[in-house]
Amino acid sequence: MNDLACVRSKFELDHQLGLDYFTTTTTGIGGKLRERVEDFIVDEIPKHTFLPENGEYTHFTLEKENWETISAVRAIARSLGVSYKRFGYAGNKDRRAVTTQRIAAWQIEQEQLMKVDLDGIRLYGFTRSNSRISLGDSEGNSFRITIRNPELREQELAASMKAATEQIEIAGVPNYFGYQRFGTVRPNTHLVGRELVKGNLEAAVMRYLCYPYATERQECQEARRYLEETHDFGGALRIYPHRLLFERMMLDALRKNPRDFAGALRRLPKKVRRLLVHAYQGYLFNKTLSAMIERQMNTTVRLVPLFGFDSCFSEGTQGEIEKAILDDEGITTKEFLIRSVPELSCKGYSRASSVNLKPVLKTVSDETVIVEFALPTGSYATTALREFMKADPLSY
Repeated sequence: MNDLACVRSKFELDHQLGLDYFTTTTTGIGGKLRERVEDFIVDEIPKHTFLPENGEYTHFTLEKENWETISAVRAIARSLGVSYKRFGYAGNKDRRAVTTQRIAAWQIEQEQLMKVDLDGIRLYGFTRSNSRISLGDSEGNSFRITIRNPELREQELAASMKAATEQIEIAGVPNYFGYQRFGTVRPNTHLVGRELVKGNLEAAVMRYLCYPYATERQECQEARRYLEETHDFGGALRIYPHRLLFERMMLDALRKNPRDFAGALRRLPKKVRRLLVHAYQGYLFNKTLSAMIERQMNTTVRLVPLFGFDSCFSEGTQGEIEKAILDDEGITTKEFLIRSVPELSCKGYSRASSVNLKPVLKTVSDETVIVEFALPTGSYATTALREFMKADPLSY
């Protein structure tokens, strides 16, 4: 495929998430991302230019450090004493990063927003508008990323970076859903989504709340293990760490109504709930794309379905792969019409199998590699960087 041989990942987590292959043939440089928050800089590229005008919305730039967008917006809303539903934005940005993006606030004045005082959050660039900002209202993101302590040194490091850059510019990068979609410390969002698609609400909720991972903090593991063994929602609420905010929200609902699993799910913000099903779609996409790469198919000019209840299979070999993936999972496309929680149903759409990329190497030294590039909305920087690094997934 793409005139380059594919290389199979040696990491088990990659295979659990469908990230089976690299398309660069270079020796990975190793290293680690996000050693410092400022190592990962992300700036949103807006899709629209909103001209200043009188209107019901105040637009502003949110610059945040060590916050996910959803959590940051909720904190801003809480500090103002208003509903977080009055805020709109184009997409969720990484937590362990310095990021900027435009936000629209409905019927909230600039003077109110200027009083927000939260660590790691800065608001500026205020304008008025008649337009809201919604998911998808961006062209993508530009990145400036520092890779620290690469394993290769001197000429070998420079040669690997140069060769990988040349291969990427020719063949692009597989448009995998990256680790953030699933988690690395607790890579289970797609497993929760699978249970939702299959209509198993209790299994979905317990998968979210229980099943400790060795990569979690000990107190989190112990709390999850307690609930898994006892199903004592009230007791679990008393011992679940406060950092597990969403779990505690669900436990509070189950403490009051132990069999209302749909109600417990609805304690989560809608965007978080939808991410669970979207993660399962992403897992199926990754599995399909990996199978296409394994079959040496040209993936630079194809669309791959993100399965939903209205999805159709592709023609030829690709369609055979798609059917086989769903058969292995024991599901049909129609099951993405989730009758028990209909707001999580997914119609389905298509996603490019490959992303064109022109990485610019700013620094290559034995201590740090700095690389800059831009990606379209919905694509992941880690899927590009893993082609250079080929490192343990926990390094991203």
